[in-house]
Amino acid sequence: MKLLNKIESQKLDSLAINEYGLSESTLMESAGASVISLTSNYIQWDAAKVVVLCGTGNNGGDGFVAARYATLMGADVVIFIVGNISHLTKISQAYKAIVEKMKIPIKAIQKAEETYRFLEDADIIVDALIGTGLTSAIKGEKAKLINRVNVSSAIRVSIDIPSGLVCDSGECNGLAIKADYTIAMGSIKRAHVLYPGCEYCGTILVSRIGIPSKADEFCKTEWVEKKDIEEMLPHRMKIGHKGNYGTIGIIAGSEGLEGAGLLTACGALYAGSGKVHLLVPGEIALSITGKVPEIMVSSIGEKNCFFVSDVEPVLQKLKSYNVVALGTGIGRHLQTQLFVKELLLKINGTVILDADALYAIASLHISLKELPGQFILTPHVGEFARLINKEVVEVEQNRIEWARLYAQENQVVLVLKGYPTVTATPLGEVFVNSTGNPGMATGGMGDVLTGVISSLYGQDMELDKAAVAGVYMHSLAADLLAEEKGVGFTASEVAEKIPQSRMLISEK
Repeated sequence: MKLLNKIESQKLDSLAINEYGLSESTLMESAGASVISLTSNYIQWDAAKVVVLCGTGNNGGDGFVAARYATLMGADVVIFIVGNISHLTKISQAYKAIVEKMKIPIKAIQKAEETYRFLEDADIIVDALIGTGLTSAIKGEKAKLINRVNVSSAIRVSIDIPSGLVCDSGECNGLAIKADYTIAMGSIKRAHVLYPGCEYCGTILVSRIGIPSKADEFCKTEWVEKKDIEEMLPHRMKIGHKGNYGTIGIIAGSEGLEGAGLLTACGALYAGSGKVHLLVPGEIALSITGKVPEIMVSSIGEKNCFFVSDVEPVLQKLKSYNVVALGTGIGRHLQTQLFVKELLLKINGTVILDADALYAIASLHISLKELPGQFILTPHVGEFARLINKEVVEVEQNRIEWARLYAQENQVVLVLKGYPTVTATPLGEVFVNSTGNPGMATGGMGDVLTGVISSLYGQDMELDKAAVAGVYMHSLAADLLAEEKGVGFTASEVAEKIPQSRMLISEK
């Protein structure tokens, strides 16, 4: 499903009208009707006391239509117009005239307090105040009204997006309606899935409002769902053997961070790799060999972290690997950073870069687009902010576009972890993940993810699809644990849930 920003949403409406011949009134009629039809399985409209709050833009027009359909369902409806009634759009005026002819009570108000008595008695409040058209912070009487709506015991239904949210970022511009249900019109918007907007939307229901599905193909940002991943995952042959499913090389670990490489290796193992090799420095191998019997552990050099002198021995090992994962737990010693730089200058294959490898890239200003290999980067927001020399808050305000820009400029696949995790490709496509939960905020989760992505690429998936599917599968495994335990599960447990996650994705 496409994930639209404000300009793309406007373009979609324009295409529907100018290319497909759908009139503006047809779109508004479909939008308003879908508010009732899509929520009817969740909300009892018959005999409900309903307050519809309409702004003066087209979102308000949708509200007038919704009021009519609610009335036809048996609801007791009252409509309040908030703002200067002379500013009503022409099409909204037409739908206002219809509800007036139906004798539905309608009143233009200047003061929020004019609605208070009705809000207190309401069973359902329909928010058709602003939608995607917000241009400035909510204040004055509208702020008072939204505050009163949010403390109401009524069910709150927002049309398109809750009033007060910024469509492109999901930011709350002053304050916003705290909806129980949001009816996304045409397609979901970024405010529905980005934080903090996702906290205001409640259950999101999507209405295509009659727009053909191919109309939004111009949009390069997608909301990833189970069916998308099911189509990506490779199917295993009955006659397959371990040589068919990839040999994964993991360069990881340093003194005090021995477990990071094991977690990455377990992620690869449980995601279905044929063979998993873990390369660690010095005597670290002694402490982890045999911890997971299926993981082959090799020692490189004699130090407790990787040195530049270890590059050639590592390169000899890499000749037998389909893909390399580099960075988890290797530390930030200057020699290790130089090791990363020298190794990347000489690797011509595919490398998944995480954690301390990303630190080295930022610290030594390594230009990825000038290197011979192809790369997937898996930074959390702090690591990514360091890569692009920006503040974390600046990245979070526009994580989709920052990820897209970096992937294009550096010709890499970028997995920007967080909520939601976004995966950007060299072609400018962005895939926004729909799985995951707060229980994942614990050490080692990213290490496991690196292993899962490496494994899927080793099973002959394309670079971008391995990243997208790996993110989804990893987070779905965490969701399964959250259902069982709530908060408090570990990265190791997530790795062990990967097979179940994959099985659920493949179920029809």
